[in-house]
Amino acid sequence: MRLENIKTIAVLGAGIMGHGIAQTFLMSGFPVRLFDLKESILATARAHIGKNLELFQDMGLLEEPAIGPALKNLSTTTDLRDAVQGSDFIVEAAPENLALKQNLFQQVESFCREDAIIASNTSSLTLTDIGARVKKKERLVTTHWFNPPHIVPTVEVVKGEKTSDETVDTTVALLDRIKKLPVKINLELPGFLVNRVQVAMAREILDLYEKGVASAADIDKAIKGSIGFRLASIGMFLTMDLAGLDIWLKVCENLAPRIQSSTEPPKILQELVSQGRYGIKSGRGFYDYTLDFSKGELDEAVRKRDTEFLKRLKDLYWDN
Repeated sequence: MRLENIKTIAVLGAGIMGHGIAQTFLMSGFPVRLFDLKESILATARAHIGKNLELFQDMGLLEEPAIGPALKNLSTTTDLRDAVQGSDFIVEAAPENLALKQNLFQQVESFCREDAIIASNTSSLTLTDIGARVKKKERLVTTHWFNPPHIVPTVEVVKGEKTSDETVDTTVALLDRIKKLPVKINLELPGFLVNRVQVAMAREILDLYEKGVASAADIDKAIKGSIGFRLASIGMFLTMDLAGLDIWLKVCENLAPRIQSSTEPPKILQELVSQGRYGIKSGRGFYDYTLDFSKGELDEAVRKRDTEFLKRLKDLYWDN
C-alpha cells in the first residue's frame, strides 16, 4: 500500500485516543469510519470532535468552512466489518489488553482489504504479540500517539518483526500528510522511545519528592521553566551540543553514580495508589482537587489545557 492509494481511514475505538486520532485525519480531509461497541460512546465521540474542531478554529488553526465538511466525512458504526471493509488504513485504539487486541486484529484481517495497513496504538504491548494470529504480518505497524492525540505532534512508528519497509514508509508519509511528526523506531522494545525517557525522568523526580528536596508544585515549576522550556524548542541532543559535550561528560561523571537507579516501581507511587489517590479522577494525587467538582469544571480544565497546547503547536509546528 502506497500513500496515494490511501483514501479512507478506519479507527477502532472511540475513547480518549480514538476520537482524537479520528479528528486528526478528518482535519486533513480523509473520510473516517469510527468504530466502537456502543452507540452512546460514538455519540459522545462525535460531540467531542465537534467541540475540538471549534477550538482549532478559535485558535486560527482551522478555517470555519472546514468544520462542516470534516464532520460530514465522519461515519460511526458498531459493526466492525462495516468499519474496516474497504478502508485503506486501519488504526486500532482499543484498551491495553493483549487477548482483546489479538482477537480484534484477527477479525480485522478477515474483513479488510488484502493490502490495507493495520496499525496499533499500543503503548506497552509488542506488535509481534498483538499480530500473532495475523497471516500477512508485513502490513502491520505500531503508530503510538500521545494524549491528546489531535494536538501532540509526535507519533512513534514502530516496526514489528515482519513489518515491511513499504508499510513503515507509507505510514510515515501519511502522518506527514496529516501534519504529525512521525518518528521511526527501529527496535521493537517495551515503552518504545518516549515512554522510556519519560519513566526515567519520573523515577528521579519521584525520588527527589520522596526525599523532601522540593514540593510537587516547586518541582513542576522547576521542570516547566527549565528542561521543559528548553526541550520544547531544541531537543536533547542539540541541548548537549550547544552546551558542550565535554561539560556534559563531566556532569554525568559527577551525577550518574548519585541519581536514582532502582528497577522497582517508586515507593511513593505505590503508597499513593494504595491509598486510593489516583490523581484528578479520585480527587487527590500529588495535588488536592475538589472531590465533587462538576463535569463542567472538568471540561473547562481540559479546554484550558488544550488551548495552551494549541498555542504551542501553532508557534512551534503548524506553519513550519
